[in-house]
Amino acid sequence: MEEKAGHKPRFNGDSVLWNGEWVTLRSLLTTLPPEEFAALARARSMDFFDSTHAFCGRCGAPMEPAPDAVTPHAKRCSSSGCEGSTRFSYPAFSVAILAAVTRRSGAELLMVHNTAWPDPRMSLVAGFLEPGESLEECVRREVLEETGLRVSLPVFSGTQAWPFPCSLMAGFTAEWEAGELKADGAEIDRAEWITRERLKAAGEWTSAPDSTLQIPPKGSLSRRLMDAWANVPL
Repeated sequence: MEEKAGHKPRFNGDSVLWNGEWVTLRSLLTTLPPEEFAALARARSMDFFDSTHAFCGRCGAPMEPAPDAVTPHAKRCSSSGCEGSTRFSYPAFSVAILAAVTRRSGAELLMVHNTAWPDPRMSLVAGFLEPGESLEECVRREVLEETGLRVSLPVFSGTQAWPFPCSLMAGFTAEWEAGELKADGAEIDRAEWITRERLKAAGEWTSAPDSTLQIPPKGSLSRRLMDAWANVPL
């Protein structure tokens, strides 16, 4: 990783001191080689683990490094009388799905607008895995909850570490089977079927403020799923 003399990457939440300037991790997603961004994702997740595991969740005592030769970043409770002193804690991550749902033999792609986003921005249906749920069940549940649609058995497409702050994104494709498209009105306030032509003409979230449709940037798993569907070179 290139860096100016006297400057080293330093983490502060979701920002990193990079070449003497504070930038967001998201901005580096599109500019760094995958292996370098993966290193930053690991560092961000470890930083989050350290900051959220300062004290034992069982007894409240301070945590300390655990003597685990295989996983040297594990932690344990500093109180010898606590179960947490022998049952080590390891960095955890939240699993979320991305669903590229199509209809009409793949001619149209389902895209949604989250209530927290600027109006032109849209992406794929996404949501977190619930306890006791398979990834495929999560895809079907999230699509049904957010858009009222039922889909075919989802097909796994790939994963991506998403250090905001410590998630793993799992991408799937699926085909519409039944139901009328209707946004849930809570998390999602607009859902549309998009043609390949419209997707190819769209701008990116941060670089095309005047576009009528803004899509995630290159480098993100959601964009990879969109480009694969639209037959755009990855």
